[in-house]
Amino acid sequence: MEKPDVREAIANVRNLPTLPTLLGQILVTALDPDSSALDLGRYIAADQSLSATLLKVVNSAYYGFYRQITSVTTAIVILGFNEVRNLVLTASAFRAFPKGGTSYERVQLWRHSLAAAIATERTAKLLALDVEGTFVSGLLHDIGKVALDTLYPEIFREAVQKSHDEAVPLAEAEAFYFDLDHAEIGGLLAEHWNMPAPIVDAVRNHHDPGAASEAPQLAYLTSLGNFLTYQCDLGESGNGASPDLPDGSRAGCAVTEPQWSQVCESLEGAKERIDELLGIMAA
Repeated sequence: MEKPDVREAIANVRNLPTLPTLLGQILVTALDPDSSALDLGRYIAADQSLSATLLKVVNSAYYGFYRQITSVTTAIVILGFNEVRNLVLTASAFRAFPKGGTSYERVQLWRHSLAAAIATERTAKLLALDVEGTFVSGLLHDIGKVALDTLYPEIFREAVQKSHDEAVPLAEAEAFYFDLDHAEIGGLLAEHWNMPAPIVDAVRNHHDPGAASEAPQLAYLTSLGNFLTYQCDLGESGNGASPDLPDGSRAGCAVTEPQWSQVCESLEGAKERIDELLGIMAA
């Protein structure tokens, strides 16, 4: 099978659709620390499908409210800005690439990505680190896999098979077939979507956070979040081997053993929530 060259791969990533204008506004608002709940609510309410998904999640058994929540504004008031922001970001990412071009299991990838988002955000919170974009960088860290599966389904299937046959991380197999791995492709896609530079940098360098220049701490946190998901059996099925923890990731965030264990425990407790959220969004 002919191997696409780097220029072709990059050109094709740039040819992927940009985010719809409304979704872009929602993402910018959700990432802006100065935006208000009303700002976010206004944009969500303008997208009927997104509003319906959010209300379905809010009224699910997981939250167990005694009454039906019927408006986005009420959902924001009850759950809080951060919780609704994270739900909206998850639903938006899930909708961006709903179906795979191969047998690659997208739902398992989103399960892993949501777990990494939660782990990245909770690690930052536990360490009292004031770092913006933790949930987003964790959620999007593997978006390059989705792009490769969309643009080059047959070659990507070969890479997934190689990863499993040789029990090597998928990034290693991707580099063999594409010259680029999903981290670099993910960085290109995040740039294409006009994501903030620190998030682009974290996505691109989540396997090598020491190379991040925009916001190294965010890259270290994203790297830790990704690794923790595999420790808690929340990895994704396309990967033939769990990735190693990059050198310096724990030191880069000064994580102690008790703190590490605490995040692992927290992530274990989130499994039911993750599966319920994805079940609703995939319906």
